[in-house]
Amino acid sequence: MAEMHICDRCGKPTPNFVPFTCGPIAGKLGRSWCDDCEKRFERELAWENEQWHQDEITCPWCGYVDTDSWEFEGEYDDKYECPRCGKPFILERVVDITYTSKRRIEDMPEGWDGE
Repeated sequence: MAEMHICDRCGKPTPNFVPFTCGPIAGKLGRSWCDDCEKRFERELAWENEQWHQDEITCPWCGYVDTDSWEFEGEYDDKYECPRCGKPFILERVVDITYTSKRRIEDMPEGWDGE
């Protein structure tokens, strides 16, 4: 009989054990996930289909790109609906603000020649 471990996610007994390739981490030699938790993790990973930092809102279901994305005013919306396929998805708006500053020429000292 195979050595039994405890699933790190749900606590059920499992024969599954995957050692960490880089050695122990925080005193643990590897991870143990039961078959159900492994399938759930793979399903969640495939389900997410995150469209990471796109310039326009991109539907993770059908790939539709909303060219009017600039009109979206919310910070975060968990019920955004695709205008093409109608399926809901989670939308997060990421805004980057930068500033540029420079001296005014009229404030430079009298006789300044650019050096």
